[in-house]
Amino acid sequence: MQQWIRHTILAAFDRLGLEVRRKRPPKWGEDAYADQQRLLEHAPVEVVVDAGANVGDTVHRYRTLFPSATIHAFEPHPDVHRQLAERFATDSRVRTHQAAVADDSGNRRLYVNEAHVTNSLLPHNPASAEWAGASSTGLGRTLDVPAITLDEFCEAEGLTRLDLLKMDIQGGEVIALKGAARLLERQAIRLIYLEVQFAPLYQGQAYFCDVTAALTGHGYQIFGLYDLMHGHRGLGWGDAIFRPCHF
Repeated sequence: MQQWIRHTILAAFDRLGLEVRRKRPPKWGEDAYADQQRLLEHAPVEVVVDAGANVGDTVHRYRTLFPSATIHAFEPHPDVHRQLAERFATDSRVRTHQAAVADDSGNRRLYVNEAHVTNSLLPHNPASAEWAGASSTGLGRTLDVPAITLDEFCEAEGLTRLDLLKMDIQGGEVIALKGAARLLERQAIRLIYLEVQFAPLYQGQAYFCDVTAALTGHGYQIFGLYDLMHGHRGLGWGDAIFRPCHF
């Protein structure tokens, strides 16, 4: 009976020009989040840092993937941080911080763009504004925001290691990595997932090669590249996973 029902259903889909296949888990390199989960599954994930959390979509995803982890979410823009904090106000495992992650603690200038996901500690390159979804007429607004280094933050919080560091900070990745030098020297970050730039989107930005050089200098290696964005001018940006060479 079950075989007949299965055959009938498959035949109906076939008449509609549809094919039914058994869902398979993604292969390595197909899904950055699935890869992060598998790469970290050999030990509990207790501490996640999301630098450039924006309104918390990635935070929400990590809450699903790593339900027992404490997530520290950093967002420098006060209005965007307010949305982030309100979204997770009842979640004790998410701690939000209105601060930029940088190479020095103190106040920094945040360049505010029409699309708040493109806000950065670096000014846009006006010639490449359309790459990042910002019009050249909307550039130039700034505000001062607090900044902190990951080394100082972890010391203040009593954290000796991070299981996962995610960064989406619009060209400021190497700046933030400089502020995590002590953690990186000890390879105390198990996995790093960050945006990497190929096109000249921001003035003084870190390119993919700069991020790679900074991390390989601390004994990390690239595991994979994901979600590469191409436009008519070529390769724009994407995401990358790095892990310690001894992983």
